[in-house]
Amino acid sequence: MATEGESRANSEPLDGAALSSGIDRIRDIIVCAAETPDSVTSEEFRAHPPVGAPQSLYPNVVPEVGLGDGVKLLALPSDEADEIMSACTPRGLNFDPTRQFSQRYSFVRERTLEEIDDSYFNPDEDGRLCDALSLSRLIRDHGFSLQYTARVIDHDGRRAIAYRASSEGNAAYRLVPGREWLDGPEADELAILLAAKRSAELPPRVTRAMWRSEYATRIGWADVMLPTLIGGLEALLKVGRGQLTAQFKRRATAVAAELEMDGIDERLCGRMYDGRSDWVHGSHVRLFGREGNKGSTDAEERRVLSEIAKMRDLLRAAIRRAIEDAEFGAIFTDDDALEKRWPALRPRIGFWGRLRQRFPS
Repeated sequence: MATEGESRANSEPLDGAALSSGIDRIRDIIVCAAETPDSVTSEEFRAHPPVGAPQSLYPNVVPEVGLGDGVKLLALPSDEADEIMSACTPRGLNFDPTRQFSQRYSFVRERTLEEIDDSYFNPDEDGRLCDALSLSRLIRDHGFSLQYTARVIDHDGRRAIAYRASSEGNAAYRLVPGREWLDGPEADELAILLAAKRSAELPPRVTRAMWRSEYATRIGWADVMLPTLIGGLEALLKVGRGQLTAQFKRRATAVAAELEMDGIDERLCGRMYDGRSDWVHGSHVRLFGREGNKGSTDAEERRVLSEIAKMRDLLRAAIRRAIEDAEFGAIFTDDDALEKRWPALRPRIGFWGRLRQRFPS
């Protein structure tokens, strides 16, 4: 049984001065917590188990993957993950509800006292874990957020868990259901993508598109998310201020074809751009609803959300290609290169030109 002095020592918070010596371990961690959606079958789960899933249940699972820069993707012991999630969760008075979900896996980075300097309780101060989480969305769209980001400090047999002070990025939304976690091969893809980003000098167009792509995941309303996604694509593709709708329709369709993405044509891009313009210019954007305001059907909502998701997928795919393929990324450094690769405006053909087309010599 602990003495009164021992109990007080274990309950007293650590301060910066106390951390000048005696540290056993420092880690920055993002716990990715989610339930398995109904749309994921047990067969798919077995075929693509998340990194760190129990090997006794899933023989083909990859226990952990090194992502470079000291970051790893793995599953923490469940009690440790629960500690971190509890430390990052607001408390009420006599109110501590039972959590209905658990860890999927975690991004973990070992730190040293020299690295963190005097930022003892500022987890992921240089954004490397956040970067890994953000770029993992380019591999597979997911709803994991920054809510459970913490610094775990083990010190003389005691543990301090400092939660991330900002609430920005504590929510993330997807548009369509399905598997959202990375399996082993996809985590290897993420490691390659992160390495490419660290070594690349990305054009400003690409960095602006990346910001909009990530910010869009934090928006819980589809009509507001849509202009952000279109803005991300325009950050990549717009040249000048003329004929913006035509530019978007033709370039976005051309990029989708080059990236071998099905279901994206000028008609869809035109509808999406009109929705963006209506919202930006102050109009009400009604994405759902039948005639007579009788509400929308589930099928209609799924259709509209899947169309917006195609814009999101296109933006994610274009950013990923720009990071991994230097030649592709270079297109976005120069307006002339953009115009040459994906001409936005069809050449105007006058009367005599149309006549020659109809009656070639």
